[in-house]
Amino acid sequence: MRAAHATAPTLRIIVTADPRAWMGALQQAGHRAGATSSAAPSFLSLSLLLLVFVVSLLLAVGASAWFTRRLETISDLFDLSPGLLSLLGALGANIPNYVASFVAVASGQYVVGLGIILGSNIYNMAIILGISTFASKAQQGIALTRTAARDVRVVAAYTLAIMLTTLLAVGLLSWRAGGATLPLSIPVTVVLLATNLLSLGLFCMLAFHSLQRVPHRHPVTETPTALIDEADYLPPGKRRMAATRSLGEAVLALVLALGSVIVMVQTGQAFAVDIHLSQAILSLVVLAVATSLPNTVVAFTLARTNRASACVEEVLSSNSINASLGIALPLLLWQHIHPDPVLFFPDALLMVALTLTALIGALRQRVSRLTGFLLVLVYVSWVVVHAFA
Repeated sequence: MRAAHATAPTLRIIVTADPRAWMGALQQAGHRAGATSSAAPSFLSLSLLLLVFVVSLLLAVGASAWFTRRLETISDLFDLSPGLLSLLGALGANIPNYVASFVAVASGQYVVGLGIILGSNIYNMAIILGISTFASKAQQGIALTRTAARDVRVVAAYTLAIMLTTLLAVGLLSWRAGGATLPLSIPVTVVLLATNLLSLGLFCMLAFHSLQRVPHRHPVTETPTALIDEADYLPPGKRRMAATRSLGEAVLALVLALGSVIVMVQTGQAFAVDIHLSQAILSLVVLAVATSLPNTVVAFTLARTNRASACVEEVLSSNSINASLGIALPLLLWQHIHPDPVLFFPDALLMVALTLTALIGALRQRVSRLTGFLLVLVYVSWVVVHAFA
């Protein structure tokens, strides 16, 4: 009977709206179940947290892919522009990234929130772009035509500008957290507000550019099969029904992705506390890589199908979305964030340097495999430095 009474409070906590409450419930359940052993409670608690983390991660990735596919279907049904489809698809694929950052900042975990975006953007530029050079069928790595290189240069320039404003925002946060005097705190806050607005404005300009672009022509064998060609032959009534169903599924997938990301972030934080993992490693590496898995699959697939420009633009657009919606937007809503003064500024510098590398590759119309290897090496070295810092 006492066991049943002990379980009831845990169940009441799990059904509450606060994820942190039932994260604690999982930990307490593990400790109670293994109270007879000094090692068993820790192992069971960690196992439960790890299981919930993996399941929520898989749900978030699957829901993001589901959301993107439904957007593709809606785009095909209503003959939306390819630029709009690409933008919506990138927004869907990056749901785990910017939503995880937003959730972390909203819950007061500012270090985790900023770290997820910075870590994700560094991972995108170093690992995804690096391995894509080896996935490409071209012997020299990623090769761009003159027209494709021109478009990539524009996207890279916008992305670099957004990365620079993000660097400025992180620098202002670090300076303010490092002990800026009261007379300077108000001007710094004003400049920080203007910087975040500029980041969002640049992202809107990038989105407008994507909508106005003429799509590249690709061979028929390289055309993605995700779109539903049969939609052009649907009668109006069935077209509306299909659109309504796809829209409903998109909303359901979005809700599922949001809920899964919330659980994933909270579980990751609880797991990190149990194993004494620093918030820097948790956010910059663990959560950043986990939330970037959809982008890894998409970019690798594009590179394998000889869509080199789309691969590079996907990486650049993802970083722009992450920085705008994962850093600039939260900083507009929560302006009293005080991260470690020396924790993230070097990482933001690396993010800008990697973006500049992509721009140089666009100017040269190729990203060689040697460059890809060096990018991967830079990322590994960066992780090692943070692990032993």
